[in-house]
Amino acid sequence: MNGIYKSILEYKGKRSTWVIVLLILLGVALLIVPGFFLQNEAYISSGEHVPEQLVLTNPLVEIESALAQQISATLNQIEGAGAVVVSVSLETGYKQEYVQNITQDATTVQEQDNTGGTRNTNTTNQRTEVVFTQNGEKALVATEKNPEIRGVLIVAEGARDSDIKMKLSKAVQTLLNVPAHRVMVISKERR
Repeated sequence: MNGIYKSILEYKGKRSTWVIVLLILLGVALLIVPGFFLQNEAYISSGEHVPEQLVLTNPLVEIESALAQQISATLNQIEGAGAVVVSVSLETGYKQEYVQNITQDATTVQEQDNTGGTRNTNTTNQRTEVVFTQNGEKALVATEKNPEIRGVLIVAEGARDSDIKMKLSKAVQTLLNVPAHRVMVISKERR
C-alpha cells in the first residue's frame, strides 16, 4: 500500500496530477453524499412539514382514534351528557395467533465401547410451520385478541352532574370491558 502512495507522489507527469485530482474529488464526494441521506432524517425529526409519503402511520394511533370516535358518538346520545370528547390510550394493538403445524422427531442411539461402558445419545428435532390457506395467500388465524386498553378520558359538558358522570363512566366500562380505575370523566370548561 505504501508503494502505491509513493508511486503517485513521486511520479511527475499528467497521470500523477489526474490521480491526485481524482482522489480529491472522490474524498469530497464521500463527504457530501452521506449528507443527502442524513438531511432527510433530520428533516423528519425536526418537526417541520413532512411530505405525506415520508410519514409512517402508526396502527395503534389509528385504532385509538377509531375507538374514540365510536365511543364519542355513543356517549353523545346519553341524555344530559352534552358535547362529549373521548380519548383512548392503548397498551397493545390487535394480536393474532396463527395455526401451526409442529413436527417433532426423536432419536435415541445407544453405543457400547470396548471396556463395557454404554453411552446413550438422545436427539430431538422440532420444526414449526405456519399453516396457510389452500391458495397460499393468507395464514390461518387460530385466535384473535383485542387491543389492551391503558385508559380512557372523557370530557363532557354534563359531567358537572354526578349522575351523568357515573353514567358516562359505567357506559365506557361496559362498552370496553375495562375496570373503573382506567376511566376518568371530567367536566368540559364552559366558555
